Amino acid sequence: RRIEHRRQQPGRPSTGRVVRGEDEWLVFIPDALPAYITIEQYRANLARLAANAARAETPGTVRSGPALLAGLVRCGRCGKRMTVRYHQHAGSTRPDYVCARQMTDYGSGERCQALNGACVDAFVTAQVLAALAPAALEVSLRAAQQVLAERAELDKIWSQRLERAAINADRARRCYRLAEPENRLVVRQLEKDWEQALAAQQTLQEEYDRFTQTRPRTLTAAEQRAITALAGDIEGLWSAETTTDADRKEIIRALVEQVTVTVLGTSERVTVTITWAGGRTTTGETTRPVALLQQLSYYPQIKERIRELAGQGHRAEAIAQRLHAEGFRPARGRGNRISASAVKAILRELGTLPPPARPRSASPPGEEPGRDEWWLEDLATELDMPAVTLYSWIYRSWVNARKESRRPYRWILHAGPTQLAELRERRTRPPGWYTRLRWTDTEPTIPTQDEDQTASSHL
Repeated sequence: RRIEHRRQQPGRPSTGRVVRGEDEWLVFIPDALPAYITIEQYRANLARLAANAARAETPGTVRSGPALLAGLVRCGRCGKRMTVRYHQHAGSTRPDYVCARQMTDYGSGERCQALNGACVDAFVTAQVLAALAPAALEVSLRAAQQVLAERAELDKIWSQRLERAAINADRARRCYRLAEPENRLVVRQLEKDWEQALAAQQTLQEEYDRFTQTRPRTLTAAEQRAITALAGDIEGLWSAETTTDADRKEIIRALVEQVTVTVLGTSERVTVTITWAGGRTTTGETTRPVALLQQLSYYPQIKERIRELAGQGHRAEAIAQRLHAEGFRPARGRGNRISASAVKAILRELGTLPPPARPRSASPPGEEPGRDEWWLEDLATELDMPAVTLYSWIYRSWVNARKESRRPYRWILHAGPTQLAELRERRTRPPGWYTRLRWTDTEPTIPTQDEDQTASSHL
């Protein structure tokens, strides 16, 4: 801890201390005083704490939540780490992977990309389960046996070094005891050699103890047979109720270093690159649910196929069944086929299907639309605006309207040529026009009696 004078407070000499990194220390004397842990363990603890911190450059520790790749997903466009956002859908929690680093850090820009997390989790899970197949597990067990054999060789070398150090210490002890006390200089040198031999023996013993602490756990023959038997049902163990999301995340992190995802445009295609522990990579492609049918990469093929089937005389329901049989899938994963209503919408877009004409029930006697009167849907079509917007105009008294006295209580609006021109002009005004007028008008205008009567007639 070094004192930074800019952070010191007057009258408080203990303030202003700043923790510096090890590369900025002025003095470093290891093993000067007895410690609870070794310097290697201390550095390992610091590295673990830094890795467990939830920061942009580190994956962080395993947390709760169904997102199996939290902290491991990186954006394939900008290279930043993607964050996890959860939302509720049909009573369950669904994860999304979002790259919005510019918005998070600087409050500007747009999201780089975002996608549903279930598709990426399913793809990576399949690859991990394939890596945990019985054949791969058998190879891993054999590799573990080879590692144990190598450790046995190293252990033999360590035992020989310890035996040599013990012999040297014993020889120094015997030389010291056989020396004559009158030869003080010789005795002092022999005593110094004995102390050095004992110190070297103790240092070597401590290094051997640290080496044995890192020894991998030896599996017994029964444990190896149990692991091999369980390897035949890896998928069952993965999806078992006793296996938690935290367990699955730990398994994935033991095998996977990072996952890079790239959404191709705004389509459903997602390129996934898995970087395994050790540096090897696996690249594949998965699909994500999208909002619109037009976002699908094969939407032009769908339109062309619908045009061909409609030309052959097939109706919408039959076209939907043919598309499903030929492998075309909808935008979202809710259904397994493109619906007939979506086929009809595409047929209308292609101009091969006229818009549906629903028969309109008769109005009560004496309540039929008269001169310069419109049904709400017809007036909305005439003004080229949504019917719901015209509803709001009715409730704001911007258009004169009446309602039928019995079901279905339809609206009948009055709009002559003059009112139609005013409504079209009102339609062209930008959003927030009337809100801005409240703040920009410095002096309220008081309408005259003629203007008031004209305005009331329009309402």
